[in-house]
Amino acid sequence: MVWRTTTMSSWTTRLGDRLLGMAMAAECKSARLDAASVAVDGGEIAYLRRGTGLSEAIVMLHGAASDRSAWLRLAKTMRTGITILIPDLPGHGESTAQTASCYDIASQAGRMLDFLAALGVGRAHLIGNSMGAAIALRMAADSPDRIASLVLIDAAGAETSPSWLRQQFADSGNNPMVAIRNTAGYKKMIGIGMEKPPYIPGFLLAALARNYVAREEINLRIARDIETDLDQRPLLGSIGAPSLIIWGAQDRVVHVDDAQTLHAGLRNSEKVVLAGIGHVPMVEAPKQVAALCDAFYAGRAAAHLPKAA
Repeated sequence: MVWRTTTMSSWTTRLGDRLLGMAMAAECKSARLDAASVAVDGGEIAYLRRGTGLSEAIVMLHGAASDRSAWLRLAKTMRTGITILIPDLPGHGESTAQTASCYDIASQAGRMLDFLAALGVGRAHLIGNSMGAAIALRMAADSPDRIASLVLIDAAGAETSPSWLRQQFADSGNNPMVAIRNTAGYKKMIGIGMEKPPYIPGFLLAALARNYVAREEINLRIARDIETDLDQRPLLGSIGAPSLIIWGAQDRVVHVDDAQTLHAGLRNSEKVVLAGIGHVPMVEAPKQVAALCDAFYAGRAAAHLPKAA
C-alpha cells in the first residue's frame, strides 16, 4: 500500500510538471516568443525573444525568486514592433544558478550588460519589476549610452516608506515571500504579491510550488545578496534616460510612496499609479500596463522624428 501510494504520488508529480511545461510553452507560442540561451561570464542566460532587429530592443527584467514567465501576459498584449528579450536573470529560471556566485544588484547589472553585448543589442529599453527595476536603474547609471529608456514597475531600490512585507519581516525575522514549504505557503505568497491574482488550476499551482521550494537555497542567497546594495537612490540624479514609473496602489511588497521618490529623483520621468493592483501589475493588469508601455514607446519614437519644415 505504501509502495502504491508513493508510486501514485510520483506519477502525479511528473504529470503536473509535464502539464506545467506544456502550459508555459503554449503561453510562449501565444505571445510569439522563442526560447534561446547565450553564454556570458558566469554561465548561461536563458531568454525568450520576439523579433530579429537588435539596433534597439525591449529587455524585461523580473523580480527576485521569479523568472521570465512573469512577463508572458504583458509581452502577448504589447503591440510594439521593437524586438523583445526576456531573460531569466542569473540564479533564476533556466539560467545558471550557483550559490557561490554573488547576486547583488551591481553584479546582476553587470551580467545583464554582458547579456546585451553578447547578443549585439545597440540600445536597450529596460522594463523592470521589483528587483529587476533596481537592476535597470543601476544599468542606466553605469552605462547610460546603452540604455534608451526605463519602465519601472513597483521598483525596489528607492525605499522611503516601509512596506507591509518589510514590517512583517522586521517583526518576525521570516520572509513569507521566500520561506515557502508547501503549496499552501506558495498560494499565500501569491496573495501577498497580488491584489488580483489570476486563477491557477490546483495541479499547476502544486507544480509551481514544488519548483519554488526546490530553489529555496538559491532564493535565500539572492535575497541576502540584494540587500547589500539594493538602495539606488544615490544614483537617481545621474540617470537621464526617459522613465515611466508604474505602481500598484495596493502593493504590499514595496510601498507605493516609493513611486514619488523615484519620480522626484529621476529628472525625465512620469508616474502612473494603478488603483486596486498589487506588486506585479504586468500579471494582474497586463492590458493596462501594455497600453502604458506602448504609448510610452510611441511617444519616444515620435520625439525622434525629424521636424517638418
